[in-house]
Amino acid sequence: MNVSKWMQLDSEVWQAGLRTAAAGGLTLLVADLLALPQGYWAVISAVIIVQNRIGASLQAAASRIIGTLVGGLVGFAVAMIMPATPIGAFLGLVLAIGALGMMAVRQVNLRVAPLTAAILLVSAPSHVEVWISATHRMVEILIGSAIGVLVSMTIAPGRSDTWMRTEAAEILSRLATLFGIDRSGKDAARDSGIAEADTAIDKAFRSFDTLTREITEERASHISRGVVEPERLRHDLRDLRTSSSFLFRMSRLPEPAPVADALAQPLADVTEAVRTALTGLGQSLVAREAPSDPDALDQAFAAFQDSAQTLMGGSATLDAPAIAYLNNLSFALEQVRHSIASLTGCVSDMTHAPASA
Repeated sequence: MNVSKWMQLDSEVWQAGLRTAAAGGLTLLVADLLALPQGYWAVISAVIIVQNRIGASLQAAASRIIGTLVGGLVGFAVAMIMPATPIGAFLGLVLAIGALGMMAVRQVNLRVAPLTAAILLVSAPSHVEVWISATHRMVEILIGSAIGVLVSMTIAPGRSDTWMRTEAAEILSRLATLFGIDRSGKDAARDSGIAEADTAIDKAFRSFDTLTREITEERASHISRGVVEPERLRHDLRDLRTSSSFLFRMSRLPEPAPVADALAQPLADVTEAVRTALTGLGQSLVAREAPSDPDALDQAFAAFQDSAQTLMGGSATLDAPAIAYLNNLSFALEQVRHSIASLTGCVSDMTHAPASA
């Protein structure tokens, strides 16, 4: 085992281990103190509930509590109805978990219900009344869930607001990288890098849906007062990606010679300014600071537009394909500029947003 590699783990990894250990240890102490008959179910619940983010822990706790109540009630009802014989126990188990399994397909919060019913029906001692056994199992799981949430909220708490900012910064960083890639010609290694960046961006966007729900949970619980607006941020980022993709497709087209000669440097300056702006926006999001002044970006776009207008009105005669290419390129760049301006406004509104109550 490479010990030095483990020692170099970042704080996020160590904090996750600390939370999990604290939840399991604290739950075991409480289970022993309350003399729970099978306290390990409380420990298992606490470990399951502890997540990297408070919002995720709240969602996991809500699902586990709802599933526990429903599974416990169904398991208790089946145990009371079915005869206390091996065949009766088998049929009762199959009936309970089968019905709850179908319910869990339609309702995500009931995923743990079949497990709870199975625990109740399989682990109930024969010398204990069914309702007592059901109460014990439900109390054990509920205690574990409560401790899991408590630990998530108090020991190195991670908030969904912060994670969403990090995901947004990752998207902006990947887009900045894509703006620096020359797409002319064929290059397998380059295309592989582009595909990898696109995959990472898609993954980050998918996590936005989960983080949006978690932020809602945190706000409903008055844990976070962060002013991050998930829907607005996601909309602006998607708009930026769409406009960037249009520009990337333009860069794969062969450039008419007059356009390439006259606009090579202005276009390179705009691309570099966009990369700098996107990187800066990502850093501002994570640091909760106001974005830097966009003067450099505005000047680069203005210089390109001046060069494009000079080319259109110059002595050189542009044919129809060259004019169409120039107009499309100018339009694509204007859309990117508009998207960046909108995102900059969103980031500005999220400046100094508190991470917690």
